[in-house]
Amino acid sequence: MLPILEGKRVVLRSPNEKDLVSFFYFASKDSIGPNAGWFPHRNLDETRSILNLHIKEANLWAITLRENDVMIGTISLNNLSNDRFFGKGAEIGFVLDDTYWNQGIVTEAVLVVMNYVFRELKFDYLKVAHADFNIASKKVILKSGFKFVYKKHKRYIENPNINYVLYYEISKKEFFEHENRTTDEI
Repeated sequence: MLPILEGKRVVLRSPNEKDLVSFFYFASKDSIGPNAGWFPHRNLDETRSILNLHIKEANLWAITLRENDVMIGTISLNNLSNDRFFGKGAEIGFVLDDTYWNQGIVTEAVLVVMNYVFRELKFDYLKVAHADFNIASKKVILKSGFKFVYKKHKRYIENPNINYVLYYEISKKEFFEHENRTTDEI
């Protein structure tokens, strides 16, 4: 089970069965899944199956706001790796109900997870990616200090509008430098 992580406005916690309706609410929207490369959920049974998988795999946090405990998005760590050259790392992924876009909520959630990953888990790097047209995710990624690495031609059945996926990375050292720079600018 993942630890509960807290920011100023967000609380990140493991998903549970009580999240079914709120998860379905945002995951069924056409504006959410296709931007991340997956089909919108069609019914509660599909959402239940995916929710149960996330609960079992324990690699995803529910994004909730401090004032309530309603799941409004998710943030995950995937593709964990550890090799002699690059060290220990993972890929971070996130989605948020479009009702909450442009409020800095995902950026806060990403920074909370990055802090946990680099300070507590002692990871050496994180990766993240977004579809070529997903400008909102790109803004979150750049604001969080990630650096562009490459783009790859990739086709998704779930969204044929995705032509390229852009990949970014940040090292532990870069995270701490970015964190200090951000703190100094405030």
